[in-house]
Amino acid sequence: MSLRSKIYGYSSVLFAVLLIAVNLSVYIVFERISMSNEIKRVEAEAGSIVTGVRDSAESIPPDDLLRAYAPVEGMLRIVNEDGTSSDPVTTATEPQLNEMLSKLPYKYESQKKSEYTRVGELEYVWVSVPVIWPDGEVVNVQVTESVADTENGLSVLRTVLVVVTIIALIPAIISSRILANRMTRPIQQMTRTMSDIQSSGQFKRLPLAAQSKDELSTMGQTFNRMMDLLESNFERQERFVSDASHELKTPLTIIESYASLLQRRGKERPEVFDEAVEAILSESVRMREMTEQLLLLAKQPEQWNIQLERLDITRLAQESTRAFREAYHREVYCDDPGSIWVISDESKLKQMLFILLDNARKYSEDAIEVRLESRGQECRICIVDTGIGMREEELTKVFDRFYRVDPARTRSGGASGSGLGLSLAKDIAGAIGARVELKSAEGVGTEASIILPVSVQTTLFS
Repeated sequence: MSLRSKIYGYSSVLFAVLLIAVNLSVYIVFERISMSNEIKRVEAEAGSIVTGVRDSAESIPPDDLLRAYAPVEGMLRIVNEDGTSSDPVTTATEPQLNEMLSKLPYKYESQKKSEYTRVGELEYVWVSVPVIWPDGEVVNVQVTESVADTENGLSVLRTVLVVVTIIALIPAIISSRILANRMTRPIQQMTRTMSDIQSSGQFKRLPLAAQSKDELSTMGQTFNRMMDLLESNFERQERFVSDASHELKTPLTIIESYASLLQRRGKERPEVFDEAVEAILSESVRMREMTEQLLLLAKQPEQWNIQLERLDITRLAQESTRAFREAYHREVYCDDPGSIWVISDESKLKQMLFILLDNARKYSEDAIEVRLESRGQECRICIVDTGIGMREEELTKVFDRFYRVDPARTRSGGASGSGLGLSLAKDIAGAIGARVELKSAEGVGTEASIILPVSVQTTLFS
């Protein structure tokens, strides 16, 4: 059974059950109130009969008294304390019914009593009231009166409620079908969209109503966000495979060529051995760095495990420049303006700083300067070199993957970069809420800046 049929069936049945239960409750309550009112009415009538009979018993014969006070469509009987009874007076319109009323069993009741009884097809209310007769004897005045009018009213009510239930079920069934169609339409759209994605291999989205804020709309929005994530992951995976197959081909070819050269001439010619080992080691390091950067770029920023915390960038910059200076034996100077506190991820910020320092090392020979400054709600880490610089048109391209400046203009005739560093730095900056800016002039040098938000507690620790 489809979901639409289940919603349609369950809602129709539930509404029908509720409607029947409500109408049945209405009928039962009304029936009990009506019957209670009938008992009270007959009891009041029996009380007036007792008063009348007791006041007129001495002057009017008992048979005449009973006929005078006999109820309409009923019976009046006097029952003595010893269980005997006078002849009952019946007022039913049908002789057969009169006979049936006369033959009803009776007995003396010491207390007032009321109950329902059925005679043939009709309902009656029977009331027994004890009374002291003028001669001092205690007798029962027993009144039996028809409640046919109330029964007729209840019968009409039953008919009305049944008709109302049937009529109300028609729009209920129609509305249940409309509700089922409306609730399953987004699910059907999602199913069709997934089938189209499966058959076409293209990522598609669900059309959503902008004004809708219900759970079905939320489900559609979640589906579209999931498609965005899947498409982004798919594109990153395709880009990783394409980049890796394209960029790793060159170092692997170089390593294979030098390994073959070592195999042929390495034993006889030491200079060839040294050249080949140095080239293989250099290309292996470059390939490892490139692979690590490609793998990091292939990840979603959400998978980078960003941990934001308050950092002193002065301490971080000084430690990083010291490590960089010892690793590459280059002159690197760092400012000490005092503590500058920011909100960032320490490991990712350090990785960005190493990427920019490495670029400055590759494209300059003089000392590298790291400047720290705070401006309003932002602070900057500026890496300044006096190297070859870049042309204006190159500044817009250096953040593209695998873009490298003209190798003929590097400090050593060719830098061993992969063209991934600045692209990776840009992605990391976006993940930790920072920005990367470049200023450069050809033949003058380059200034690369990491711009970070200042911690709100900076002034307390300055």
